Amino acid sequence: GCEALTSINIPKSVKMFGDSAFKGCKALASINIPESVTWIDNGAFSGCTALTSINIPESVTEIGAGAFEGCKALTSIKIPYSVTEIGYSAFDGCKTLTSIIVAEENKVYDSRGNCNAIIETKTNRLIQGCTNTVIPESVTEIGVWAFEGRKILTSINIPNSVTKIGKSAFCGCEALTSINIPESVTEIGDGAFSGCEALTSINIPESVTEIREWAFSGCKAMTSINIPNSVTKIGDRAFYECEKLTSINIPNSVTEIGD
Repeated sequence: GCEALTSINIPKSVKMFGDSAFKGCKALASINIPESVTWIDNGAFSGCTALTSINIPESVTEIGAGAFEGCKALTSIKIPYSVTEIGYSAFDGCKTLTSIIVAEENKVYDSRGNCNAIIETKTNRLIQGCTNTVIPESVTEIGVWAFEGRKILTSINIPNSVTKIGKSAFCGCEALTSINIPESVTEIGDGAFSGCEALTSINIPESVTEIREWAFSGCKAMTSINIPNSVTKIGDRAFYECEKLTSINIPNSVTEIGD
């Protein structure tokens, strides 16, 4: 919360950045992470809204949850070969992020085919995307909060290889106007498209059996939605604040409608 701090020199004796170390340092525009650092802990630079670039040295093995969350001015990141663990929402809310590169030598993560994303190699789960992400055909899951807060993302193609869209995967993508969910998808997580204010319509494939809670809440421009006969449950607040939705057809397959 040192809001006037613009720069800081970190000596080479430092081996880690602790929880929320520079959280809310809104004027911090740059920081040099010395090669002695091996661990960037949870929320270390969250809310550093003036931070435009960051150099993660090859000494770092772990990036904690929410480490760079809300760094609105951050445009690019490069994950070195040394990183073996990236926590949830590490780069959430980095709305101007346009470039993501994972070093080819990294054994745990990759950005195959210059896709501008971080993919967990073993599971084929995309854990972090950006405005210029092209989801490869080999990806089977879009992870939790993968595109959360990408406010300038207007469209994205989900390939037929994807079977699961994780919790809040596209939450807060305010400029997203359309999205095609392929028939391969069987699960759409809680709040997956919540806050997608420009999304006008969506087609849910027949492979989906449940519309989870908050799934489309806050989709204020949505005028129509197709619920297939495969759906048996509509979760709590699934269409909360869908202000322009004038009609909806609930199929006979539905046995439960939440709060």
